Amino acid sequence: MADRSLGGRFGLFFRFARVQFLPLVLAPILVGTASAWHLSRSINPQLFLLLLAGAACLQIASNSIDDVYDFLNGVDRVSETMFPKEFPGWKPIPRGLMSVSQGLSISLVFYSLSLAIGLYLAVTVGWIALAIAIPGVLLSYFYVAPPLKLDYRGLGLGEVAIFLGFGPLPVLGAFYVLTGTLSWFALLASIPSGLLTVDVLLNHDMIFYDAYKAAAKKSMTVVLGRVRTESLTFGLSVVPYLFVAGLVLARAIPFTCLLVLVALPFVVRGNLPARTERPMPEYGSRTRRAFFHSVVFSLLLAVGLFL
Repeated sequence: MADRSLGGRFGLFFRFARVQFLPLVLAPILVGTASAWHLSRSINPQLFLLLLAGAACLQIASNSIDDVYDFLNGVDRVSETMFPKEFPGWKPIPRGLMSVSQGLSISLVFYSLSLAIGLYLAVTVGWIALAIAIPGVLLSYFYVAPPLKLDYRGLGLGEVAIFLGFGPLPVLGAFYVLTGTLSWFALLASIPSGLLTVDVLLNHDMIFYDAYKAAAKKSMTVVLGRVRTESLTFGLSVVPYLFVAGLVLARAIPFTCLLVLVALPFVVRGNLPARTERPMPEYGSRTRRAFFHSVVFSLLLAVGLFL
């Protein structure tokens, strides 16, 4: 029987909305904020807090709609039959703890909140803020929702959506809101965050590879297979360091951005590609490591830009 206490309902909401993954979108906001500080040496605290709130609402809405349509598209039904009951990544809708209509309502509420914040920022700063925010909303919705179902196409469209939604869009959006301008500097600074979040996604999808394949969700991991995906994820984890080093050598960003090298142990430890498929628990470990790598790298980059 479902726990109907206040704590039980909040726990169910946190699981459904996957609140633990919010740092993946908040870290790029910090990179955009640090980029604005580096060039302007001023930050509006109110606008910064609104940026964090808007990004968090959009990510909760995105995670919610993702769970709704992965269930309706059959993926989560398959996953529920493949994984044991104690599987830590279980979802509320397949277990009957939340209805589809409730999931849609949660998503609608948080999409509305994110758009309201975006509208306020557009009125306050400039309408370009909405021109950046609306593509982020559309990509987050159509990532799994019909008619586009980007992550079901087998063309890498889902991965492109993740790159944009966790790289250029939040970084440029934060930079524009805080400075009133756009800059190539912010765009360049956004690329590592986008690449490393795609790395998280690909590792996550290796956990659900069999379920995705059975339900015809053609994410890049399904298209490539686990072994080749591991090679891709290793490349995605290394390229951001080379990119930042290249920008430092070109004097496009400050030398202090080499602080990201502190995160290198995430790449070295247990991240080398395997020649055969791994035991299932190892894919969970790789996903957690990729998550922390993405967040820590972005935070270190932001600190380097603030210094």
